[in-house]
Amino acid sequence: MNQNRNEIIKALQSMCRIFWGPDIKLCSKIMTGEFFHPFDSLLQKSHEEQQIMDNIKLVTHGFNSADTLFERLDQCYIDLFINSRDGIKAPLYESCYMYENAPMMGKPALDMMDRFKSKELSMEHRLHEPPDHIAIELEYLFFLLQEEDVLSGEAASFANKTMLPWVKLIIQRLESVSGTCKFYYFSGNLLIFILGKIKD
Repeated sequence: MNQNRNEIIKALQSMCRIFWGPDIKLCSKIMTGEFFHPFDSLLQKSHEEQQIMDNIKLVTHGFNSADTLFERLDQCYIDLFINSRDGIKAPLYESCYMYENAPMMGKPALDMMDRFKSKELSMEHRLHEPPDHIAIELEYLFFLLQEEDVLSGEAASFANKTMLPWVKLIIQRLESVSGTCKFYYFSGNLLIFILGKIKD
């Protein structure tokens, strides 16, 4: 398995926290720089990767407290992913990307339920969200990565064949957002790099 597995797991856990929605603890770590530590040893610091990290730091810079950063990121999260008068910019459910205006709880959600059952994993703590929510898929992915090496191929397939295609579609929808809300666009691009590093 990829020698950077532990670093990948930590980075995925950070991404998972972002896409569950911000909280004060996350915002405090962003402000102190602690949030960026899991990515330091993982990213190869190519120009493109470094640019994304710099952009994340730039859009979260200048807030005078974790509370004010949280308030802004929380409002962005609601507007982009949950509820907006102009319509949700980018739903966080894989089913919604099957085709134009696809509903929730489509085949990807059923597939995720089957995956959880096959690994005897409980979804009780996530009953408020469909199983193909991006954060739930990330939790499933780092579960696979924590298993024995025999599952490494499954993790790579799930990352690159299941997640990457629709995560890229989320990023396309977020490209036009501005200001602090760009945090989610840059974070999504960072997630694409991380998923691409999961190899057999």
